[in-house]
Amino acid sequence: MKKSNALLLSSLFLLFTACSGVTSNSGNDDSSNNSNWLIPNEQVINGGVPKDGIPSIDDPKFKPTHEIEYVNNERLITGVRHGDIIKGYPHQVMDHHEITNDQFGNLPVCFTYCPLTGTGIAFERLIDGEPVEFGVSGLLFRNNLIPYDRKTGTNYSQMQMRGVNGPRKGEQLKTLQVFQTKWSTWKQLFPDAQVLTTETGYNRDYSIFLYGENYLEEDTPPLFPLTVDDKIVQTYKKREYIVIEKDIDIDLASTIIYTLQDFDSGISLKRGEIGDTEYIVAGSSDLDFVIGFEKQLPDGTTLNFEPVQNSLPVILKDQEGNRWNAMGRAVEGPRQGEQLTPTRSYYGYEFAFGEFFVWN
Repeated sequence: MKKSNALLLSSLFLLFTACSGVTSNSGNDDSSNNSNWLIPNEQVINGGVPKDGIPSIDDPKFKPTHEIEYVNNERLITGVRHGDIIKGYPHQVMDHHEITNDQFGNLPVCFTYCPLTGTGIAFERLIDGEPVEFGVSGLLFRNNLIPYDRKTGTNYSQMQMRGVNGPRKGEQLKTLQVFQTKWSTWKQLFPDAQVLTTETGYNRDYSIFLYGENYLEEDTPPLFPLTVDDKIVQTYKKREYIVIEKDIDIDLASTIIYTLQDFDSGISLKRGEIGDTEYIVAGSSDLDFVIGFEKQLPDGTTLNFEPVQNSLPVILKDQEGNRWNAMGRAVEGPRQGEQLTPTRSYYGYEFAFGEFFVWN
């Protein structure tokens, strides 16, 4: 039954792309038959659309959270922080585009979202100090988006955050902090943040569930087959949060995975260690978020945190009397204005983390 659902979803997706004037990817010049891949080339597949058949947003328009009206309370959004700037990218827009080439002050940033794996990851879009645009290659690795840069033609594994084919093969992307939650929580946490609008330059119905609302259900399988026997999969689409060891090759890095169900309905904390780094992860199953920070500040001070209830946007306090918001910014106390160091982390579906970090 589950495999039949996957075939049905795949057929609907291909029908959608055909109706949108998108043709088969058989002529894609980044052929998955090319053996010069850092990942198993037999697992690089044609996703059913040509290069740039899913159009990136290259001139994004934003409005403050309180002016956004098209997002319903239960729909998801991923936020990205750089310095004092926070921007939000609703998934219902990113489903149609998967990549937004953006600018955070003087820093060129690319936000990528793969609706098949539920992973939203942001990184600096600089090569040799020069800004470059990224696009959708039309290829997939283990159901996950493969972006490419329009300067060198390098293909990247989104979830591995590195070049996997082309001139920049093996180069690690420099990522930014991300935060995922539902719209009702976002409005309480970031009422003045800038949010992507539907003014994308494309005529799309951004109110729909592009892959069908059923695709988001935990027991609905991914569009394309897994690399393992799916009998070992307990739930396909349970949303999880992964913490990845920093400053080490992704193939060797230790990881720890959390689910929303690991946290109470109010805000609660988990304490952990990965590599030589102590960190805390705050989350709430009702508010629908998980976020992690290193315990040690840049000045060497180690803080002890406690959760704060019913005081959004504040979620944490420490022994010094500081109060911290969900992006790790001190909004009250002696360290007001300081920033906690985020973990190397992002969100995704259980099957995706299994494919990339657990089973293989």
